[in-house]
Amino acid sequence: MREMIIAMGPMFWLILFFATLALAVLAERLFYFHRININSGEFLRGLSALLRSGQYDECLHEARQLPGPMARVVEAVLSRPRLPRHELREIALEASEVEVYRIERNVRTLLVCATVMPLLGVLGTLLSLVSFYEQPGITDGAAAAPVVAATLQQALLLSASGIALAIPTYIFYMFLASRARKLINMVERAGLECVHIIADAREEALNKKAADAEKQPEPVQE
Repeated sequence: MREMIIAMGPMFWLILFFATLALAVLAERLFYFHRININSGEFLRGLSALLRSGQYDECLHEARQLPGPMARVVEAVLSRPRLPRHELREIALEASEVEVYRIERNVRTLLVCATVMPLLGVLGTLLSLVSFYEQPGITDGAAAAPVVAATLQQALLLSASGIALAIPTYIFYMFLASRARKLINMVERAGLECVHIIADAREEALNKKAADAEKQPEPVQE
């Protein structure tokens, strides 16, 4: 087995390099998604309750304590709670765009690896065959048949290795890409919901003050 791997040449080591790179990216992204995982519904409900009671500082503190892009987008909105609704919306969208890069970082590297590995395998197969038939002393006799068979086996193993490693890499790419897109949608929705919660809470407070002012008795004129 060791001799066969050595005989497959540098192309096999290139395929292993891209396979190792894909494995490292997969582990890093899985750890990242696990670390930033929070209950968005519970977070927004708690946020709404605090904002409606006017506890902006407490909301900002809670957002800063949580990890991940959702909390950072909410923090960006909460840092300017007095701005009009349309300006808060712009802040939420800008903060979400920044987080998109962090969420999608390195995910496309898996697609590159899944694309390159089978191509390297095919290239290695062709180069092995060309190199073999360029050797002097190759004949069409029966004595050369075992050598030809062994060479073909090693050459085809390069293609098989590239394809075998590319298939799970592409599957993991689709999984991470789907998870990244889902997280991006959640982050954008959380930012916009935070904007609406802040603006609605502010409007409710103003309406309540206006209603209380109307209920106050007018001073009696003598």
